[in-house]
Amino acid sequence: MAIEDIFKALEEQADAECDQIRRAAEAQAKAIKAEAKQEAERIKEQRLKAVNEVVETKTGKTLNAARLDVKKALAAVRESTVEAVFEDAQKKLADLRSGKEYEDVFTRLVQEAVKNVDGACVLLVDPADKAVAEKVVGKLGISCGVDPSIETIGGAVVSSDGGRVNRRNTFESRLEKTKGIAQAKIAEILTQ
Repeated sequence: MAIEDIFKALEEQADAECDQIRRAAEAQAKAIKAEAKQEAERIKEQRLKAVNEVVETKTGKTLNAARLDVKKALAAVRESTVEAVFEDAQKKLADLRSGKEYEDVFTRLVQEAVKNVDGACVLLVDPADKAVAEKVVGKLGISCGVDPSIETIGGAVVSSDGGRVNRRNTFESRLEKTKGIAQAKIAEILTQ
């Protein structure tokens, strides 16, 4: 065998070993690349999951805050509407004093207030109602003195047992009772 044949054989052997090393390196590089791609995908999924959790938390907080704001706004509108209606009613009731029917209304308010009152009593009225109160006390034949010392848009307070028992039957007291009921009904309707 000639030297040329030996060099050629060595060269072929070296080429074969280089091809084998290159193939092994390519396979190893391919495996590393696939592993890196899998790791990148896993990291991406983890970060995406973390971002989604943060977004869901913030979205939930924002939604809850918005719902609370809506409830507050609704309550404020409900409250202001009820207030406006009752302010208007109070003005109309105040105007009733100058009308013809006021004496009849006042009489019924006093009758309700003195019902089941035993003995002497005092009818507390607004100074503007003193004359009508004295007329009503005489007409009903009740033993009540008239004391024009309270401020009211209409009606009376019956005081008995030396001032220990007071029955309010004024327009304002009736409006307050009605207002509480109206607010409860409106709240019930709006939450359905």
